[in-house]
Amino acid sequence: MSTGPTRRLRAMTLAAALIAAGFAGGWMFRGDGAEAQEDAATLAEAQLGRFYEALAGRGDLSAVLGDAFQIMRTDGTRYDRDAYLARPPSYSGYKLGDVRAFQSGDVLTASYYAGVTGKIEEAGVASEDQPRLAVFTRADGEWKMQALANLGMGLMSDPAAAGEAAVKAWVTAVAAGDKAALGNILAPEFQIIRADGTAYGTEAYLQSELPRFPEPPQFGSIVVTGYGDYLVARYEITSRVTIGSETELRYGPRLTVFRKGPNGTWLVVAHANLAAITR
Repeated sequence: MSTGPTRRLRAMTLAAALIAAGFAGGWMFRGDGAEAQEDAATLAEAQLGRFYEALAGRGDLSAVLGDAFQIMRTDGTRYDRDAYLARPPSYSGYKLGDVRAFQSGDVLTASYYAGVTGKIEEAGVASEDQPRLAVFTRADGEWKMQALANLGMGLMSDPAAAGEAAVKAWVTAVAAGDKAALGNILAPEFQIIRADGTAYGTEAYLQSELPRFPEPPQFGSIVVTGYGDYLVARYEITSRVTIGSETELRYGPRLTVFRKGPNGTWLVVAHANLAAITR
C-alpha cells in the first residue's frame, strides 16, 4: 500500500497548524520591515492626532497623557504630567509630517515634524517643520503618550512684549551698576562691542567700569524679532549716558541678542552699542 498520500496529508496538516500558530502569535503575513513600519506609522499618526487635537481644544489632554509623561524643550524647560496639564500650549492650527515610527509590543516610538500656530507659555508661536520625538505605551488596550522631546524652536509670532521686558531688565541692571544682577542675566558666551571698538566678554565686562546714567534710563524706537529661544532687539537709549570721562550722544542706537535660559530668564548673548562718543 502506498504511503505517499498519507505523508502528504500529514505535511499539509503540520503546515496548517504552523500557519494557525503564526496567526495567533501575530507574526505571519505581517509583511517585510517596510510594511511593518508603515503600519506603525499609521498607528503613530492616529495617536499624535489625539495629542494635537487635545492641544487645539478638541479633545481631553488628560486622556492622552500617561502617568509617567514628561516633556523637554530646547531651552531646558521640562514638565511632568501634572505640570503640563496645568499649563499646556494652546494651538489654533497644526500640521504633522514625515512620521517615522516603530512598534515593539506595547511600546511605540515616533519621530516626526510639526508646524504649529498658537501660544506656548503665553508667547505666540508660529513654526514649520520642527523635529519632535514621542514615546507611547499601551496598557489595557489604550495608547498613552509617555514622553515628548520638542527639538524645534519656531518663530515667535509676537515677540514685542518679551523683547521689551528683556531690554528693560538689561538696561535697568546696567544703569543701576548692579553687577550681581548683571551676572544673572549675562550668558556665559556674552560679548559687547562699542562704537570706539572697546569690547569685552562676560568676566571682563563685569570687572570694567560700567556706564552711568545721571537720569533714569529711557529707551525707544524698539523693534524686536524672535525665533524660538532667541530675541533680537534694536532700539535707542534716549537718556544721557557717561562712561568714565566720556559721554555718549543721546539717541544712540543699540542691538542686543537674548536667549532664553533654563529658568525662563532672557539672557544677554551679545550687545552692540553704536552710540557716538563725545570727549
